Amino acid sequence: MSGRCSGIGTRGAETARQNAHTIASDMRVLGFNADLAPVADVWSNPDNTVIGDRAYSDDFAQAAELIPEAVRGFHSGGVATTLKHFPGHGDALADSHDGAVYVSKPLEQLRREELLPFRAGIASGSDMVMIGHLILTEIDAAQPAPFSYRIVTELLREELGFQGVVITDGLQMKALTDSYTSGEIARRAVSAGVDILLCPSNPQAAVSALEEAVALGEISEERINQSVRRILAMKVNRGVLKLEG
Repeated sequence: MSGRCSGIGTRGAETARQNAHTIASDMRVLGFNADLAPVADVWSNPDNTVIGDRAYSDDFAQAAELIPEAVRGFHSGGVATTLKHFPGHGDALADSHDGAVYVSKPLEQLRREELLPFRAGIASGSDMVMIGHLILTEIDAAQPAPFSYRIVTELLREELGFQGVVITDGLQMKALTDSYTSGEIARRAVSAGVDILLCPSNPQAAVSALEEAVALGEISEERINQSVRRILAMKVNRGVLKLEG
């Protein structure tokens, strides 16, 4: 088993599947049932050290062949999958752990390039998609992707047809915390269509902000229920929960 996805990718689709299956099997022994993997980013910029060899390939078409095999491998080992970091972090230079990250590619170019592995991973049944803390200047320059209805709902859900669970990247990262409080992050992300808020800096503030937003009618109860249903459906699909009868 290789520790570097780029090394796995050079050995082909079957190796990608087998490696993911081995990882998943080991995870299940340790009691885990979900992984924040595979990385569907493409290492298209050699100066990018954030994604680097976590990517399966530096070629968009090859990554689109390998990602579905990784998804199948994780699933066959009993582990739920997460495609990340939508809509593609591989060409960015900055690190969202440290501050804002901008991606200037127009949507048509993203469709031809970065979105290919995500489309393929979604078609293979990935359980989750993680939204990267990226500002797509040609799509929604006003806010990071996790806050963008245009990106989360219109692009990911409606155009790419993803019906599973949408999760943020870590919410303690400076790309968000430099400009937003935990409460603001929670409200904006859920309003955009996100289902799971990953590791808020202040979890109670995030919960309180969502409760207040629902009470004020800014976020509907049905919107919250949509996320609950998606999360429960994922747990049923992966055998974590069993339906009675």
